[in-house]
Amino acid sequence: MKKYPFLISISIILLVGLAGCGHQSNQQNHAKDKAAMSANMANDSSSSAASSSSSSQLSHYQYDVPKKAKQSKNYVASGNLTKKQQFSYDRFGTRQRLAKVADSPQPLKLGAMTYHVSRVRVLKNTAVTSIAKQAVQQVLNLREVPDTYYTFVVNYSVTNNHNFPIALNGVKAVKTNQNQTLTPNNQLTDSSAGNKIASGKTASFSMTGYLYNYDTAPASTLTINFGPTFNEKGTQVDSISNKALTIDLN
Repeated sequence: MKKYPFLISISIILLVGLAGCGHQSNQQNHAKDKAAMSANMANDSSSSAASSSSSSQLSHYQYDVPKKAKQSKNYVASGNLTKKQQFSYDRFGTRQRLAKVADSPQPLKLGAMTYHVSRVRVLKNTAVTSIAKQAVQQVLNLREVPDTYYTFVVNYSVTNNHNFPIALNGVKAVKTNQNQTLTPNNQLTDSSAGNKIASGKTASFSMTGYLYNYDTAPASTLTINFGPTFNEKGTQVDSISNKALTIDLN
């Protein structure tokens, strides 16, 4: 199988996780690189990480959408899928069809931070190129992935109510009612990790997770636990809480 240069560098990036507040600037760069690639796959422009330099580095990997697909009434070139059965393609050649739109839960307040979900979608993905399959394996840290698989995409915002800037450590874990646990090192990517939010400001992010066996045993809930936050000196401010954000996928 032909190897693509960007996959080697992305593999190195994915080996480095957010292990704590040490070497924070390096961790921010790694997290933003991974999140930018994920944003390209999800056709997501709402994530603040989508403007990362990695986005321009990957810009020459562009799938040529078939003319017949473009002529479909359900095709959405922008990737902003809002109605079931609408579909688009990411730049790597993954056909993404909107399978479900779920209601957003009530905002969650953790310490002086507020987390608000703006949109929840379940996508049916079909990898039509070999590079599309390799890309999702790298981004979601999957050893294998079928040609057709499902993912959830959660768009959310974080508001910093402290009177000083805050650095985010991102999502700690997402659990489903089908006993699946997703973490940033396994099946999940989150664009918030490593980002800073100024006092009184709100920033928008997105997370994407792999849904095992969704076609035969669909998950009906997602339970999201967020990680701690830090000040500019790297001191933990808002601790990990047992409080979680629960999303109903039904």
